Amino acid sequence: MPPTAVSFEERRSRVLSNSALPCLRDVATVNVTRGCAHGCLYCYTRGYSNYPGEGRVVVYSNLAEKIDSELAGKRKPVWRVYFSPSCDPFQPLEASLDVTYEVMHLLLARGISVAFLTKGEIPERFLKLFAPRPDLVHAQIGITTLSARVSTTVEPNAATPESRVRNIERLVQSRVRTMARLDPLIPFLTDTDEGLSALLDRVARAGAIAIALNYLFLRAALRGKLLSGIREGMDSTAELRDLFSRGVNLAIFGERHRILALPTDYRRTNYGRITRLAESHGLRTHLCGCKNPDLTSERCRIAGPPQRELF
Repeated sequence: MPPTAVSFEERRSRVLSNSALPCLRDVATVNVTRGCAHGCLYCYTRGYSNYPGEGRVVVYSNLAEKIDSELAGKRKPVWRVYFSPSCDPFQPLEASLDVTYEVMHLLLARGISVAFLTKGEIPERFLKLFAPRPDLVHAQIGITTLSARVSTTVEPNAATPESRVRNIERLVQSRVRTMARLDPLIPFLTDTDEGLSALLDRVARAGAIAIALNYLFLRAALRGKLLSGIREGMDSTAELRDLFSRGVNLAIFGERHRILALPTDYRRTNYGRITRLAESHGLRTHLCGCKNPDLTSERCRIAGPPQRELF
């Protein structure tokens, strides 16, 4: 992959925002960049009007200053901030990592909890930042395979599977509540019993407390590119295309556009299968109700446990 072109931009609009997604509704959210260096084939932000283009990332240089000002003006205290709905807080870009660190430091110093999902490698300085108050940090590590080949095909600039397992180990050693997030699972590629058993064994031994689950879904603007890219990691995409031809159109909470999900019965059956596999490794599962509204209203804990469970 060619190097990422990085530019800088000052945010003028409000930075801390609330999501319409039930899994994020009770927390503030923040994006540290526009665009993302990981280049995941399935990334939905490519369809956003402010997407900067392939291989480009815009870093918000004044984020900490803006958040400091917004927190001072909030009538209702902010108790947790989630990183990041439309990018990864731990992209392999020093400028982006510096902004993430600055903002997390600001929040933790004020006693505000931080939650994040990442497929990147977490630098040591963040573990030192989390160490004094691990109770204020909630982590999900995105990982769907132990295969470096598959990971490189689908998530070309993200951390290796081994690095992500190591993330879990290091966070757990720092006493941070850490889940593994198996999202998006791709039929016939990352959802086989053999592959999942090996993955679940690794994340359980690394110390993950639970897993979150979700299958791949398609958005109209990205279907062709996504399926073409996945073809490089599969012997054939014919079965996958056939599955989606029998899929169901769903409205995701908070989204204006509908998505094409795998058939309801397929997802129900396989979520059950994966849940049983996870239980055999001592792992609890949480299904994302935002992306599976036809199956459940459960929350996937992407932003950590709800506030009521902390008291």
